[in-house]
Amino acid sequence: MAITDDTVARLAGLSSALAPVFRGRFCDILLPNRATRTFAENEVMYDLGDSERAFFFVRRGIVKTGTITDSGREIIYDIRKDGDVAGELRCLEPPRRDRAVAVVATEAIPVPFDVVMDTLTQYPTLLRSFVEVLASALAEACDQVNRLADDNVSEGLIKVLKTLATKLGRPLGKLTENNAYLTQGELSQMGVARQGRIS
Repeated sequence: MAITDDTVARLAGLSSALAPVFRGRFCDILLPNRATRTFAENEVMYDLGDSERAFFFVRRGIVKTGTITDSGREIIYDIRKDGDVAGELRCLEPPRRDRAVAVVATEAIPVPFDVVMDTLTQYPTLLRSFVEVLASALAEACDQVNRLADDNVSEGLIKVLKTLATKLGRPLGKLTENNAYLTQGELSQMGVARQGRIS
């Protein structure tokens, strides 16, 4: 199932904003005694149109989340790493509107949607954070639509590189080193620009 280009920014904003809610204390409560699944490099963890309602808590590895547009173009919403969650757009009704692919060999713990929601309702402070992040995601999605409308590839690429440095980088003197290998194609998918323009 593909989605149109005009919904890409809205879903990307929601996906990026929800990820922090599912870290820390929430993982400590939710994940003990759950089985870990292993995904090979480039293996699809879940795909567009899937009906399974599950979140994937990344224990080790790197995952790209995104979509395939109606025109067949891959768009990367975000890169997830150890301690992040993928699949949080499961808050929307089925079928899935996004996909996740392991960039490197990855271990993740799948947790059913109903279990995640039940846990949120048992802990009001976590539920409050979740609602606040949803509201923030709406604002972020509007900002992303505006950035896409500007069509400034250089600024978009700089924002992508800064985001990757923050998420995956490690300090190296005054610089930041990123050990995760991403192709020019993947960078263009994150910046929502054609690969030739990113190059």
